Amino acid sequence: MATTKGGIIKTQVKAATVQHPVAQKSVAAIFNDLIDREGMQKRFHELLGKRTPQFLSAVVSLINSNSSLLQAFHDSPMTIIQAALKAATFDLPIDPNLGYAYIVPFRNKKEDGSYKMEATFIIGYKGMNQLALRSGVYKKINVVDIREGELKSYDRLTQEIKLEFVEDDDEREKLPIVGWCGYYQLMNGMEKTIYMTRKQIEQHEQRYRKGKYMGKGWRDDFDNMSMKTVYRRLIGKWGVMSIDYQSASPSLIATAEAIAKGEFDDEDTDRFNDIDNDAVTVPGNVDAETGEIKEDHTEDDRILEESIKDV
Repeated sequence: MATTKGGIIKTQVKAATVQHPVAQKSVAAIFNDLIDREGMQKRFHELLGKRTPQFLSAVVSLINSNSSLLQAFHDSPMTIIQAALKAATFDLPIDPNLGYAYIVPFRNKKEDGSYKMEATFIIGYKGMNQLALRSGVYKKINVVDIREGELKSYDRLTQEIKLEFVEDDDEREKLPIVGWCGYYQLMNGMEKTIYMTRKQIEQHEQRYRKGKYMGKGWRDDFDNMSMKTVYRRLIGKWGVMSIDYQSASPSLIATAEAIAKGEFDDEDTDRFNDIDNDAVTVPGNVDAETGEIKEDHTEDDRILEESIKDV
């Protein structure tokens, strides 16, 4: 058992000590040395203030609790630090049980054919919702499942949709889900609606899976993963997200309205959203829209999958 100088955290990674000589020092000590040497300690303090020690301690605890992240820390420690810095920039907790943000390990194949474990930052479903709410431009945001017989009409061009929900919840639960509808309304009344059928969701899952089989998150809770996919598409493509808490200023609402109308291209959308492209870059084994780890039934990928079961 190793202890940092400040006694902040302890670790019991005996196997890593044998495999990686650098692990003779605790993860916390190495982590602190790296952020000091790279000048990142100041940046963390600028972003988090008094919460910096608690956040960095959470990062170290996360590394120690996950064998794949521990491997990534020894193979490519700066990728973990950079992922942690992005989480701090967005002011989102990285505890995987909370579902706001994740530091995800993945195997990166190098030019010489070797593999190196690295890490990347993934915004979770709840994290995207949090960033949308911080913008201050939304009056309503929601995604609902649509049961058989409830969809009366949907205009693909105008996106006008007519729904008649079954009022009896018990009877409604008995009906099969035929699709999912996402909707938001801005403070100025501007609205955006998207609808995806079950077939479209199934095609999306098949297109982004790795290997022949459905990933664990989709297998365990297809309906919930479908709602997340629709929400991320609604907000990620058509909505506005902000790192900082803001009021619904006229200029920000105007930007959101222009995006919803399709009057900005992707480059403009990225510029007006407070999230840069690198922040949502994901490894090849992660579904870019849901954050779900794709499964190819190898032992290594099963280990990776356990680190982000339900993004």
